[in-house]
Amino acid sequence: MDELNLSAATFQQLVEITTKRLKEFVQDFNTDRRRVSSLASSHELPNGGEASLKLADRLREDVAPEKGTDLESVLDLACNIAPTEGWDISMPGFCAYVAGGGILHTAVAELLSATLNRFTGMFSASPGFVQLEVNVISWLAQVVGYDPKTAFGNLTTGGSMANFLGILVARRHHLTEHELTHGAVMVTSQTHSCIAKGLMMAGLPQSSICQVPVDSAMRMDVQQLETIIITQKDAGHKPFLVVASAGTTSTGAIDHLRELSEICKRYDVWLHVDGAYGAAFNMTQRGRAVLDGLEEADSIALDLHKSFFLPGSTGVLLVKDRQHLEEAFTVNTDAPFLPELDISVPNFCEMSPELTRNFRGMRLWLPLKLCGLGKWRIALDERLDWTGEFTGGLRKMADIGIEVCTPPSLTIVTFRYMHVPTSYHAPAVTNDVGNGHDGSGQYEPFRQQQSLKEVNHDLLKFINRRGNVFLSPTTLPDGRFVLRVCILSIRLTQALLMACLEDIRQGVEQLQTEAFMQWQCCRSSNRTPAAE
Repeated sequence: MDELNLSAATFQQLVEITTKRLKEFVQDFNTDRRRVSSLASSHELPNGGEASLKLADRLREDVAPEKGTDLESVLDLACNIAPTEGWDISMPGFCAYVAGGGILHTAVAELLSATLNRFTGMFSASPGFVQLEVNVISWLAQVVGYDPKTAFGNLTTGGSMANFLGILVARRHHLTEHELTHGAVMVTSQTHSCIAKGLMMAGLPQSSICQVPVDSAMRMDVQQLETIIITQKDAGHKPFLVVASAGTTSTGAIDHLRELSEICKRYDVWLHVDGAYGAAFNMTQRGRAVLDGLEEADSIALDLHKSFFLPGSTGVLLVKDRQHLEEAFTVNTDAPFLPELDISVPNFCEMSPELTRNFRGMRLWLPLKLCGLGKWRIALDERLDWTGEFTGGLRKMADIGIEVCTPPSLTIVTFRYMHVPTSYHAPAVTNDVGNGHDGSGQYEPFRQQQSLKEVNHDLLKFINRRGNVFLSPTTLPDGRFVLRVCILSIRLTQALLMACLEDIRQGVEQLQTEAFMQWQCCRSSNRTPAAE
């Protein structure tokens, strides 16, 4: 198999051997072998931990191989060695970040796309595949509430690139070259970091970014936004872009989209919605209710490897008016090596910076054709149900010190452990205030002398080491350090979420036990916990 130009028989053999190995991997998805206990250390230690660095060192090859290696050895390296460290976002219990898990239909789609190898930058080069991709874009436009007759879009390598293209379209529509240094962009503290990077790459200075305060639910403050727009105008700047969120990465917060759109129309400002995570929920009844006004945005970015469950990485920029998309990327330069473009048909090279591009639409077209959009609607509704049940389970633990910090707008919920319950009694001691006792017969927990951040870090470690789920922390604008659960993966089950609730309960019990034992130790040696 070391020939570059494979015969049909050798290609078939290569695919069969590889898929046989991958079958073992897929069978592993829902078994105990794919638990996350081995991954907990990668989140707890800087730089991934010593094991991760050792793996990287083991795989390092400074010189390209001059001769080929047998397939089994290569597959061993790719399937058995390289994946042993890091985050396994395909596993059922991965709830740390907004990851869809990766449906396997797309793996077949990738094989088809790479084997057929058709160039889709121009309609004339591959009219059939371009039309199939146009179908996908039209279907996605309808999901967010756009009119497919006037809206259009471009499939990208992910949500970050989709957001970047949205910034470019807004900049081209509202700013001349001489106004770049005077433009103003409104964001919040919860806006994804890719927006700041995209603004930088679009040539906008750091001073152009105006941070709008958020309310208690982490949503952009609508009144403050209007005040900032007016202030920027009065100062001689040109507010041209508001970046709203339809499901922030940190807490899943959704901005007041309809109210924001009304303000943007009033002041002639482009409204771009980062809907990488949340916009897909618009296909559900409950999602449409919280995403009210999404269809009023001038442009929307989606990450299809999130709520569409595709493997990484595929995104899409959708623009309400196709003409604005074409204006942003059409240049009047001669390219004598290319055929003249027919402007009556879609040419993706005129709708993004790319000329060469593969049939990116195959990644979603194939699973949509095989399963139908209704399967996604059912899956997202199911996860909304699970999130409500999980949040209810957390609230039932209020008596042991669990606090729900941000109620879910969609399927992200954050919580933290507040304290050891004050009703927990120490051995009978009368008015022994100096030894960690408040004099009322109640135990003042030793753990309360430590920061809540440290305590919740301990709880996070306990949960992740149990191996049912893998969670991550975040910090809220008011400084609270919280744990977050992203209920999204296509392989996630209700049973795992129930196991997570039990892990949380047992983790709290362990924290309380450790606290009491340390308090007893200090008391028996006549030392106060604070002195420790």
